[in-house]
Amino acid sequence: MRAARFSNIKWGSDMTTSICRSYGIQRQRGLSLIELMVALVIGLIFAIAVLLVQSSLTKQNVQMSDVMQRDTQTRAALDLISRDLSNAGYMLDGVQPPCAARLAFDSAVQSTPFFQYPVSAVKQASSTALPTATTPAPTPGPTYVPPGGGETEMISITGANSARITPTGGNPTTFVVQNTVATSQTANAVQDSTLPLNSVSGIAVGDTAQLRMPLNQNIVCFRVPVAAVDTTTTPPSITSMNSLFPSNAYSGFNNSLQSANLFPTGVTQLQNANLAQARLADGGPAATSPLKTVVYYVANAANAASGGTIPMLMRATLNASNDQMIGTPLPLAAGVVSLQVRFGVDETNSGQVTNYLRWSNVVTGHYTNAVRSVLFAVVSRTLHADPSNPQVTSVAVPSPMTGAGNDMFVAYTPTAAEQRNRFSVIESEFALRNTLWPH
Repeated sequence: MRAARFSNIKWGSDMTTSICRSYGIQRQRGLSLIELMVALVIGLIFAIAVLLVQSSLTKQNVQMSDVMQRDTQTRAALDLISRDLSNAGYMLDGVQPPCAARLAFDSAVQSTPFFQYPVSAVKQASSTALPTATTPAPTPGPTYVPPGGGETEMISITGANSARITPTGGNPTTFVVQNTVATSQTANAVQDSTLPLNSVSGIAVGDTAQLRMPLNQNIVCFRVPVAAVDTTTTPPSITSMNSLFPSNAYSGFNNSLQSANLFPTGVTQLQNANLAQARLADGGPAATSPLKTVVYYVANAANAASGGTIPMLMRATLNASNDQMIGTPLPLAAGVVSLQVRFGVDETNSGQVTNYLRWSNVVTGHYTNAVRSVLFAVVSRTLHADPSNPQVTSVAVPSPMTGAGNDMFVAYTPTAAEQRNRFSVIESEFALRNTLWPH
């Protein structure tokens, strides 16, 4: 029976197919070449899209980082300027009433006397030099002038970083100039700088002093270097003839005193009688004087990344007693293309700012005693241009007052290479401590 069953089975193709189906075995079909190529193209397009998005995001991040860094550096620089301004005039005149004017001279800086103010500014040009006799010149130097258009200024802030202003050995600081008499020692004190004093105790050669002279109902002060001390005469005396004093002595200040209206009507030059009873304050060695002048300016600084130069806001520190550089200038903010300052003045003594003026107009208008605040405007740009940025042909710098009698800020005009950069304008106003400003 068993053999008969097997003999009835038909072996053939139909039987093989039936068996394969019964076990679920099917033939598998692979991708064709066309399908593979389409899949590769789709994957490549997706990868390129991801790379483009990533590149765009990276570029945007670089641009935003550039903008944020410029803004952060500029604001930090303004904070530093504000800190220095809070020190403007501090101990400039010691513990005595402020000077209506403080005159200095340095043949290595300029050939005529200049006024040392708590704050002053000068329009920066390619030939502008720092007010210092330091050799070599600071690097980078103040050679930047907005190439497209606009202006930038050099700001000087003078004050003491310490209230400790004492002469050598801590001796009394004030000496009285004795009445001049017709002798070879004192007959030409105005011309030869010889000052007979009630005492020279504690005064040493190399000290820096300040002579306070009443003139036209004001106190006029002179920076006096001690070049020689003579104790063989009665009274003893000092002289000041060196590079920090005019070769024609006090008569060398006549023109500056005239321009500042510090002479009484009809008087055009100093007399020996003006020196009598004046007070000389010895500040000790000039090299260790706490009086400092901080100068802010814009310079062309080398840029290692591009191989060219970029405008950079700089801060230099000078010894205000001998005009020597202290250390080297420090870079504060890259991309600053314009630093401008206007002085808020109160011409009518109303108790508030009535006009904003350039420093040159403050001086010519005789408003130096009416300065109440200092307003800064800083224009900066990114270091990298982007063709997708809007084209900028002018950067406006808002002014607080636009009426007649005000000196408005000057707009910055970018060069063709800068027109696709991003620009920012930051302004800050600082009220001066009026009790320390000359009045």
